[in-house]
Amino acid sequence: MTTSLLRPMALAAVLSLNALGSASAAEYTTLNPAASQISFAYSQMGVGMKGSFGDLKTTEFRFDPASPETAKVAIEIPLSSIDAGYSDANAELEKPEWLNMAAYPLAEFTSSTVQPLGDNRYQVNGVLAIKGKTQEVSAPFTFTESEGNGIFEGSFTFQRADFDIGDGQWKDFSIVANDIQITFQFVANS
Repeated sequence: MTTSLLRPMALAAVLSLNALGSASAAEYTTLNPAASQISFAYSQMGVGMKGSFGDLKTTEFRFDPASPETAKVAIEIPLSSIDAGYSDANAELEKPEWLNMAAYPLAEFTSSTVQPLGDNRYQVNGVLAIKGKTQEVSAPFTFTESEGNGIFEGSFTFQRADFDIGDGQWKDFSIVANDIQITFQFVANS
């Protein structure tokens, strides 16, 4: 066999392997709420506090690792699923000066863009809506695949004052800090 025949055969083999590899890449279109988590952290009178949300829903979810810039996500978090660590805190957060859950039962995030950063790292940009207010936010995240699932892990910080969370005496950031950190782990299926 001559080298002139080996080159085209080698090229065809490499292209075939690349096609097989990209064919196995999954597009993730269904978020698994039971396996996913959203938590928050803040400081109250200098003491670190944590909480979580027990429920989330997606109205749109699409992520293709081969084409991350086409990703879309729209998430709704029922605020009544909040767990701030004890029942008195949960009851306090329902009130109008905090989350005003009667008037605004959901927090919502809708993506506008997803940017690849390299090494399975990305950044999602979009609009966060809480208590009738909206703000642009950006959240860096990592993406890994495990046993047929896509796992998205990241965090971002927002200022509660931007959403009028904590009115009256609670506007004092020495009591409850302005920064709220959100941490998420989403598990999705194709």
